[in-house]
Amino acid sequence: MTSGNPSTTANVDPAYQQLRSLERFKSGFLARTSHELRSPINTIVSLSQLILEDLCEGPEEEREFIAQSKAAALKMLALFDQIAAVSKLDIGREPASLHPVDLSFLLPEVEMLTTLQAANQNVRYTVSAPTEEIEIYTDSKWLKNTLVSLIQDTLSHTKALSLFLECDQAEIAIVVECDRPASQLQAELDNLSQPNLDPEASSTQDFKDIKLSTGLVLATAAVTLPLINGRFEIASPSTSTEHTHLKCIFPKPAS
Repeated sequence: MTSGNPSTTANVDPAYQQLRSLERFKSGFLARTSHELRSPINTIVSLSQLILEDLCEGPEEEREFIAQSKAAALKMLALFDQIAAVSKLDIGREPASLHPVDLSFLLPEVEMLTTLQAANQNVRYTVSAPTEEIEIYTDSKWLKNTLVSLIQDTLSHTKALSLFLECDQAEIAIVVECDRPASQLQAELDNLSQPNLDPEASSTQDFKDIKLSTGLVLATAAVTLPLINGRFEIASPSTSTEHTHLKCIFPKPAS
């Protein structure tokens, strides 16, 4: 009887460990999300307290605080919408619409949605879109949103950014290359359940800066891509340790 147990354990453990790892990741995702939402909430509470305690210098400042509270509330709703959309995709309430997607069209669309922000932040931004049809099987809306989110977050932390493809016999990778160390970004993703957020700082944060953190942007990509037939990877290119490749990887369709 006992001779069969090690074999059974060996067969079950990898899948069990993978499931446990996924559950820990999702628990961390939830913990990080709660911290992200505290920032706009604290902004609204702080500004409301100033108004209620008659600490404004006059009607103009009071109106300014009310406007900031409204903007923080709208930012919070945007965070809720994005997180809720990922959750609905994850549990299958709004399943992915998988279909052939031509990257020679999708990458220029992503460039159009992000190039102005890159110019405003003085980031050297290059996009190498394929000139010939290259198809993958995925959900075009979710892939485009994921790429735009990764690029917009990266633009705030880099001086140069590139978007291009890497292809081999089995896979096609859409690569966002930036000049941040891969170890730093991997730590942002790994430390989801322990966000480095200062409650005092978040309570006075400018509403204009309320957005998903880098860690949550990366986690959203890691959660989303397997649901649209891909996977997410953070890697260092072989030529540099000071650059990072954020890869959205998909299997190459059968010919």
